[in-house]
Amino acid sequence: MSRAARAELVNLAPRHKLGLTLANPVLLAAGVAGYGDATLPGLALGRLGGWVTAPVTRRPWRGDLPQVAETTGGLLWQRGLWNPGVRVVVRDYGALWRRSRAPVIVHLAGEDPDELAVVAASLESTPGVAGLELDLLSPFQDEIGGLEEAAEQVLAVRSAADLPILARIPLSTSDEAVQTLVELGTIDALVLAQPPAGLRYNAAAGASFVGQLHGRTLTPLLAARLADLAGWAGLPLVACGGIHTLDDALACLAVGATALQIGTAVWIDPLLPARIVEALGG
Repeated sequence: MSRAARAELVNLAPRHKLGLTLANPVLLAAGVAGYGDATLPGLALGRLGGWVTAPVTRRPWRGDLPQVAETTGGLLWQRGLWNPGVRVVVRDYGALWRRSRAPVIVHLAGEDPDELAVVAASLESTPGVAGLELDLLSPFQDEIGGLEEAAEQVLAVRSAADLPILARIPLSTSDEAVQTLVELGTIDALVLAQPPAGLRYNAAAGASFVGQLHGRTLTPLLAARLADLAGWAGLPLVACGGIHTLDDALACLAVGATALQIGTAVWIDPLLPARIVEALGG
């Protein structure tokens, strides 16, 4: 498939009655642009296919502020769920979402299905919200026990809101677990992947830092998993993790990704998303 063909309209939810149509396959990953307010010089959200907000929970979450630790070839990000709660987020940023030229996908956070349902219901009636994203099967939990919880979460979101649902799953998710999630019939696209868990030990301080690993070293692992799933998963696949160059982006598209989410690379090179769009003919 040519680069120009890739820049044509992309539907991330072909099984959904409303669909989720993007002008191009390049999105920003959750939290990179905050709620649309954390822009960087040269980062033109309107040129992108869409963008994902920072996490949103039902009530304000006032835990520790996000922390970052550098590591070889990347960083560990301990973000937590810090946010002011859905009511304040919609009040303060709803107008911005309504004016956005690119579709806005809101990242739901939390584990309780009832709480997720309340947030989803609140967002369904918010102008400008084109879809919902949630993390399933955290890399910090056992997959077998997490599958039942994941099913409850996604079914609760679907019962509360009729918006396309993107499920972000760990890179290590087994084929059996992917099949189980797909067979629920409520997920419209799979995002690969939640950043894997990592630990950095500071010998001088005798302390450990645990977070989720971001960096270009993930790109070959991501590409291999995309290639594995592309032939049979039956849902659009969104590549997320380690994409730092145009070649990284093209590799993910070539092996089966329908779209891309650019993450922490934007902090290094805010012009990267626009360059990818341009290279794809957009």
